[in-house]
Amino acid sequence: MDIIETLRNLLASLLLALSGQDIPAPESSVAEIEQKAVEQAFSGQGLSTDTSIASIPLDQVLNGGPGKDGIPSIDNPQFISIAEAQRVEEGQTEGLAVSINGESRFYPYTVLVWHEIVNDTVGGKNVSVTFCPLCGSGIVFDRNLASEVTTFGVSGLLWESNLLMFDRATETLWSQAKGEAVIGSETGEKLSVIDSDLITLDAFIAKYPTGTVLSRKTGNLRAYGFYPYGDYEQNDQYIFPISNTDTRYDGKELMYVVPLKDSSAAFPRAALLEKGVATLETSAGVLSAVASNGSISVSDSNGAVLPGYHEMWFSWATHNAENGFVWAE
Repeated sequence: MDIIETLRNLLASLLLALSGQDIPAPESSVAEIEQKAVEQAFSGQGLSTDTSIASIPLDQVLNGGPGKDGIPSIDNPQFISIAEAQRVEEGQTEGLAVSINGESRFYPYTVLVWHEIVNDTVGGKNVSVTFCPLCGSGIVFDRNLASEVTTFGVSGLLWESNLLMFDRATETLWSQAKGEAVIGSETGEKLSVIDSDLITLDAFIAKYPTGTVLSRKTGNLRAYGFYPYGDYEQNDQYIFPISNTDTRYDGKELMYVVPLKDSSAAFPRAALLEKGVATLETSAGVLSAVASNGSISVSDSNGAVLPGYHEMWFSWATHNAENGFVWAE
């Protein structure tokens, strides 16, 4: 055993000792010691994730502050009528609109920013409405896994400044930005994206006059209506480090994203809303985008509408550095 490996052993053992855990026998390999340290770090978050299976480097996973469920998901959401919502929320309040099989719901960011995940059933489909404030990523997923229906929670961990969700069936960790399991028994599995619209409450009412709105009655005491991240959306600072900095757009410019089979397409939201139409050649063929009244829709070459969502440029570019297509206005 050379001096570098000896030092790594000593450091790993010290980390375990400081955490109050048993120190492995001297013959234990560096990999075994490091794996033990990782397991203890995750269990300290209250997670039972199988960290021996992963598609991302475990040392890139960061503690965001709150532990498992420290940011509580909403698992039994309550909804209010539009008339009641107008007494609670400002008309320009932004949020995610989801419409499935004739049922339309609005999830205001005033509530989502405090909970990040809402497990719901809309139009008979089981969905998880997710929002990562650090990445501006509002994505709705089908929460039917291959083997069972599950719900998702907030792990308190981050990767590339993005929310790592955990499913309550296996406690596998899922990258919200990638929609993919990255640590745990389900690693490699992907979630289906459900189409959502980022609009204001007034726009939702105009488009879905019989829709309902997520209530602030969540069973949790939160300062709904107060944005806890200050000017984060406007400044050029990141709270957590990222590995890629693509300067083609300002880092926090909002993009409209369409996931493709083996890639992803992104349209700068503001430019698309201004121009109204755009086309983008991708590995899946030519995509056509149309923007009207604050809403965006993207279709493939056969005219089929593709599900999409919104995400800040830095996050999309970081997670799709090798397989992304970007519309240049």
